[in-house]
Amino acid sequence: MRADHHQTFDRPRRGFTIVELLVALVMGVIILSAATKFAVSSWQGRRSWTLRESVDRNARFLGIAIARDAAEAGVSIESTPVFGTLGTFTDTISILSVPFEPNEAPVYRFDAMDGDTINPLPPGGNCGATCLSFLKDDGEFDLRAGDLARLQIGGERRLLLLTAVNDLGGANFSVEFLPVTSLLGRPAGLDDSLPIDRFGTAIQKLRAVTYWHDPTAKAVFRSERLDPTTGRPVGQQLADGVEAWDARLLFQDGFEADRYDGMDTDSLNDAHRILGVKVRAKVMASRTDPAVNGGAPVYRWYEWRAAPRNLLYEKNRL
Repeated sequence: MRADHHQTFDRPRRGFTIVELLVALVMGVIILSAATKFAVSSWQGRRSWTLRESVDRNARFLGIAIARDAAEAGVSIESTPVFGTLGTFTDTISILSVPFEPNEAPVYRFDAMDGDTINPLPPGGNCGATCLSFLKDDGEFDLRAGDLARLQIGGERRLLLLTAVNDLGGANFSVEFLPVTSLLGRPAGLDDSLPIDRFGTAIQKLRAVTYWHDPTAKAVFRSERLDPTTGRPVGQQLADGVEAWDARLLFQDGFEADRYDGMDTDSLNDAHRILGVKVRAKVMASRTDPAVNGGAPVYRWYEWRAAPRNLLYEKNRL
């Protein structure tokens, strides 16, 4: 027998050439660089999105709050040419309505107290310069010190900020009010030229919501009450980072103005022609980031429009 002889041939081992190694290194550097740039870009994009989203969130909250409160303008109280339920002045928006707690705030009739029949009464209050008496509703009354009220004297309307409410016993109570001629940009109090109509005077509690911008604090505040000593709104900060703020009234026929005026010769800006309010605000992020916008503050402009259905109803009523 012949044995088969198998020969094993060892192949020489070879590694990467210098050229292959250099190519691999270059490709690795390129891939690593691209991955690093992508990671950095994603990281910066995330930080940028976080800042801008905080601005949008702040602005959405502010816009929703304004729209919600403005929707109540004119509830159970109609605007007149010189007395609007929605108003703007300087940097302030004011919204008036009759509260329902849970029923509509009652209207209290004037009580002359003296049993006389002279009409109208002399100008001023009937129980003091800044004091008026009224008849209780079913023996009760719900007005309190600090309340804002509408005083109706015939066709005249005034705001009263009550400083005291006194139970006179029997069917009567009296209110004392802040001696000012203007509240929330509207006529207030009693002056010497306005006599009291014995048979056409009444008082009713009002709800007032106010928004205003503080440029120093760069913040917007909201209030539901007035300071009983000054008549100015007292509220809480609603949104910060508000760099600029502009509120304008929207009237019929596409007219806009920074306030209403029913006493001038221009009827386009009378209060009973108001349809809504427009607010423009420049809202900034609460912080800066050196990786976003070159470290400069991030801000955006926003615009909101609110058209309360009560005001639309007033214009469409036959």
